Amino acid sequence: KEKKEKKDKKDDAAEEGVVPDVVADSGDPGEPAKKEKKHKSSKSASPEASGDGEEAAAGDGGFQEAADQATREAALKEEEEKKKAEEKETRKREKEAEKKRVEEEAMKASEEAKRAAEEARQKLQERLKSLLEGSKASKNVEECMGELKSVVKEMQEAGIECQEIEEAEARIKELKKIVKAQEKLQQAISERDVRGLQKAIGKAEEAAVPEGVLEEARKVLAEELPKQEARDKLEALKEGATSEQLKEALAQAKSAGLKKDELAEFKELLAKLERREEVEALLKKAMEERSVEGLKAAIQQAEEAGVDSKQIKKANKVLKEEEPKQKAREKLALACEKPSIQVLKEAIDGAKEAGLEAAEYSKAEEQLKQEEEKERLMAAIKTTLAESLTVDMSDLEALREAKEKLGECITTAMAAGVPEQHMVEADQRRKRLHNAIEDLKGSIRVFCRIRPLSAKEIEQKDRKVTEAASSMTLNIEGKDGGDQSTFAFDAVFTPGTQEEVFEDCRDLVQSAVDGYNVTIFAYGQTGAGKTFTMYGMPEPGKEGTTPRTIKELFRVTEQNSARFDFQIYASMLELYRNDLVDLLPKEGVAPCKGKLTIKTDKDGRISVENLIEEECKNAEELTAILERGNGKRTVASTAMNAESSRSHLVLWVRIVSKNKDTQEETRGKILMCDLAGSERLGKSKVSGEMQAEAIEINKSLTALGDVIEALTKNQKVVPYRNHKLTQLMQDSLGGSAKTLMFVNCSPASSNLDETLMSLKYATRAKKITNTAKKG
Repeated sequence: KEKKEKKDKKDDAAEEGVVPDVVADSGDPGEPAKKEKKHKSSKSASPEASGDGEEAAAGDGGFQEAADQATREAALKEEEEKKKAEEKETRKREKEAEKKRVEEEAMKASEEAKRAAEEARQKLQERLKSLLEGSKASKNVEECMGELKSVVKEMQEAGIECQEIEEAEARIKELKKIVKAQEKLQQAISERDVRGLQKAIGKAEEAAVPEGVLEEARKVLAEELPKQEARDKLEALKEGATSEQLKEALAQAKSAGLKKDELAEFKELLAKLERREEVEALLKKAMEERSVEGLKAAIQQAEEAGVDSKQIKKANKVLKEEEPKQKAREKLALACEKPSIQVLKEAIDGAKEAGLEAAEYSKAEEQLKQEEEKERLMAAIKTTLAESLTVDMSDLEALREAKEKLGECITTAMAAGVPEQHMVEADQRRKRLHNAIEDLKGSIRVFCRIRPLSAKEIEQKDRKVTEAASSMTLNIEGKDGGDQSTFAFDAVFTPGTQEEVFEDCRDLVQSAVDGYNVTIFAYGQTGAGKTFTMYGMPEPGKEGTTPRTIKELFRVTEQNSARFDFQIYASMLELYRNDLVDLLPKEGVAPCKGKLTIKTDKDGRISVENLIEEECKNAEELTAILERGNGKRTVASTAMNAESSRSHLVLWVRIVSKNKDTQEETRGKILMCDLAGSERLGKSKVSGEMQAEAIEINKSLTALGDVIEALTKNQKVVPYRNHKLTQLMQDSLGGSAKTLMFVNCSPASSNLDETLMSLKYATRAKKITNTAKKG
């Protein structure tokens, strides 16, 4: 309508603006196109008149033409104005008709709007009533409340006023309470807290929350109630509970479905409780046992485990009482372990002071008596030893008396438990006295040496059948379970160190330097340790008797070099299958053409003709000769010995000394003989060439046995000439030499026969008497 009115006004204004345009000068450039058109039209209608007018204007008819023209233009203008007036009237009538139509349409629209509004109001009222009815049974309260709010708002915006709006607003308030109660209930359900659930359910029931939601909450409550009861029980047991009570509560909680993370704290508490109860039991036991170490450990553990302070205090009191006693006990134990008179006395006094029972230190008192007795016996040994040093070494009876007295002291001291190291000097002195007696008697010294069981013997379950009864006697089991036998020798080693063995031979080296003939030889079955005793091994500390004899020889000569000039010569040979073999020919040098022959001088001294002899300036040169000869010795492997000597090996050392003042010359000799081992062919399992060697070795040893038997039975004829071995050893057995025999034996039960045979053989040799003479 407004647009139409604006259009009409615009048209009116346009119409009013046309008149001035028409009246205006035709020459005006702003004249409308329409006027110009009409003007052109009039011109074109009478072109001639136009031309004539121009001509008449100059003449008398020009004025009339102009008047006609003006009349025509005025008529035309009038006609136009009339037309415009008609058009304006038409437009006016159209406007009025349009206005009437618009008004009618507006009225109709208004009536329709009123009718629509009424319909809308009725619909909203009906919807509101429906929502109010439905809200009472609706499960989705929030949705229902939202719809109510929306409808109320729409009605208020529409300006509708009715009782239902008030009811709806009241219902919205109620629904808000329900929503709030429901939210609390949902929160309680999600949190699953029993107390929260119970409170939320009560509030929800008051707010008339839908039964479906309440039912869910009640179900969760039914699930959570046993859990909460279990939690409450566990919480109640945090203080003052026993481990059994807590175990039971944990089992109940687990059954109720409590999660691991909830139970973790109480499981840890249970572990602490169990540990505390365990420590309490340990503490109680320690207090009953009154053990200091036990108490200390238990108290420390009790403090860490949180045991009642009263119990710890009680335990500390017991510990305070027991510590001095324990110290006294420890002192007693230490004193008894390493007894000495002073230490034992102090320990016993400490035990009495600490309040120990007499039974606890009775052992120490007994040991004190023993130690006092040992001290007395050691003093007696020292006195007897000092007395023995003054004995006349040429008086046989005085030597025997000194030896027996010293031996008795040693035996008594050993029985009393005097340590071996306190008797070493006395025992060595006793052996020297014994050797001196044997030298005066001319007897051969016999040392018995028992090797350890070999790895092979241990593997085949061999037993040890020998045992040293003392440093001079050996016990051995009897055959087939018979009575054991006891053998007495000048020394017994089982096996002893190489140094200990040589210590008892050392004086013989001095005898050789002094001009005596000295013989040291080793006898025994194959594999009994003869070569190890005589030569040993190149490792430090394992050198045998021969290398040690060489070092001692040059030590003694060096010690006496201010008074004497010494010359030392060495030869080395082996007796292989009754043939003498020189072992010292040098590489590339032809051996001596002469046959090696054994000679005996008028004084009964033995020598070997054509045997290479080399002078030695020091121990190294003599040792080199020994190694050179040893490397050429014949050896072979048998079932009893992986490196069995197949010949008798002899090192011959000649010592010439000249007194620098008197020019007196003396000659001594050391014969070191490592005999080949006796062997049974059935045991050694040799054949062929080696069998022939074994037979020859046994022949030579049989010949040696015959000589020993003849000498011990004082036969007029001694069969030295039956074998070259006995010829070589003639001045060593029953001759002019100081002789030492090693009898080497196996301790194994499998070698019992051979060991008994060797021991009996050595016992017979012990009875041989030599007459030692200086050279």
